Amino acid sequence: MIGISSKFAVLNKLITRDLNKNTNTPTFPLYTKENIQEYLKNPYTYEKQLRNAVTYIYGASSHFRRIIAYFASLTDLAYVVSPYRIDPASANKKTVARNYRRVLNTMAAMSVRTQFPKILTVCLREDVFYGTLWVTSDNITIQQLPSDYCAISTIEGNVPNVSFDFSYFDSHGDSLPFYPAEFTAKYNAYRSDRQNKRWQELDAPNSFAIKCNNDILAYAVPPFAGILREIYDIEDYKALKLTKTALENYAMVVMTLETDEDGHWKLDYDKAKEFWRNLDAVLPEEVGSVLTPMPIDKISFERTHTGDTDNVAEAESNLFSAAGVSSLLFDNAKASANALVLSIKADQAITFGIVKSIEDMVNRFLWAQGYGKNFKVTFLDCSPFNRKEVGDMYIKACQYGLPFISMYAASQGLSQIEMDSMSFLENDVLNLPERFKPLESSATQSAGEGATDEGGAPMKDVDELSESGEQNREDA
Repeated sequence: MIGISSKFAVLNKLITRDLNKNTNTPTFPLYTKENIQEYLKNPYTYEKQLRNAVTYIYGASSHFRRIIAYFASLTDLAYVVSPYRIDPASANKKTVARNYRRVLNTMAAMSVRTQFPKILTVCLREDVFYGTLWVTSDNITIQQLPSDYCAISTIEGNVPNVSFDFSYFDSHGDSLPFYPAEFTAKYNAYRSDRQNKRWQELDAPNSFAIKCNNDILAYAVPPFAGILREIYDIEDYKALKLTKTALENYAMVVMTLETDEDGHWKLDYDKAKEFWRNLDAVLPEEVGSVLTPMPIDKISFERTHTGDTDNVAEAESNLFSAAGVSSLLFDNAKASANALVLSIKADQAITFGIVKSIEDMVNRFLWAQGYGKNFKVTFLDCSPFNRKEVGDMYIKACQYGLPFISMYAASQGLSQIEMDSMSFLENDVLNLPERFKPLESSATQSAGEGATDEGGAPMKDVDELSESGEQNREDA
């Protein structure tokens, strides 16, 4: 049988499980509001339960998923590769250029824009992403490790290292071949000494942990665990609103069987009951009926509109407020442009904190490679919401001669390796600048080409003139 490392090198793909032998399926209990309140009282003791609860809510609540997706989208993961600890006076240009190209190829192999958003999502949802790298000559794939069997014990190069509970493979033995070779070797060590080798630290820099709340390393605290109760409030209010609406649509028909002065029925009781049964049989479900010997006042379940509020909308607004997010982002009824911009900038700081941790992880991996020790990767504080602002800042710096061309290109979605390749393709291969010349006009001509001594703007057509403009032309 071909080894898993050989299969990965040949097929360039990561196998995560064998579906024909899959005996483990994730299950999530239905958590109640009381469960959540109990877990939040002691997040250290209930770390696993809280993580499972937020994972369940992430799949069950569109509001919670939208908040996580919003924060994960507050960066476009634009990055630049720059020299690090290099003396420009003595550096060998050929060596720098060769190693620079290798670093760019490594970053391209990581597929930053497709793999790293998954790290962001897990960190925003669960607080910690535990991962390990599969590295080949042309591909670097990040494999997520099971969080319930991982912990942070040390920090190396400003990046938390992962300690793994190898008893995981006692019940998941079929999945062992789908982990790097390091796991097999350390699992064998655990089997020879189960007491002292249960928890073992994985090799850095290939294994790592990215934590959102990096000021609390002892345990995971989901960043938005505090809003789980508000999510349950929304569902409660929806149920109440549904019941209230049903009651408002309900009506009752009253059939009165009158009596005379002596208290005798004016109509035979059995005959009256027969009429009532005939009436009741043809009424819709929303309308009830009753036969009574006494008058009854009108029965109505319609709301009075006095002090009436939409509790569902209010609960949704409270949810976003509890998350620290402006509800205007998701409900544009009262949106203010300045308020939205300021709110997004404040939220972006949370996401960028995680991005800086990813940056440390990437640089630690690069510096462990011989070609990457004199380079570093810097992620820009750029997102789809501020791309124009950041781009304007970099282009202005370029106009003053500062070396920000790569930053400007990255902020506009063009990485350095793409910038080099596209420049080579368009200029040297396709010769596009010569093939696509703009039409000649006053905007493309120099001062001496076709210039006249007539000043002012071109004369407008008559239908473009205002009344005052027509009068000025007639007076001229």
